[in-house]
Amino acid sequence: MRKVNLMRSDVAADDSLQELFNELTDARIALTQAYARFNSTVENELVDACVFEINATQSRYNYLLRAIKERGGEAVCKTFAEGTATWV
Repeated sequence: MRKVNLMRSDVAADDSLQELFNELTDARIALTQAYARFNSTVENELVDACVFEINATQSRYNYLLRAIKERGGEAVCKTFAEGTATWV
């Protein structure tokens, strides 16, 4: 499989697809931040809130990834490992 190339002319020409890529990047950053909060939280109630936040952000990330693939954009990401995503 090939890597995501945001500079490809067909991706850059499609504003809605470019917006999906931007949202995907924002979701990846939000997920990294949610994992950081989870790792630094000690209160039980806040741990639960962090878990819900991580699950919600992962669901949004997966939705955006599927939407990009359906529109013809290629985006392949390995599973999250300790709050980071690795693009292949």
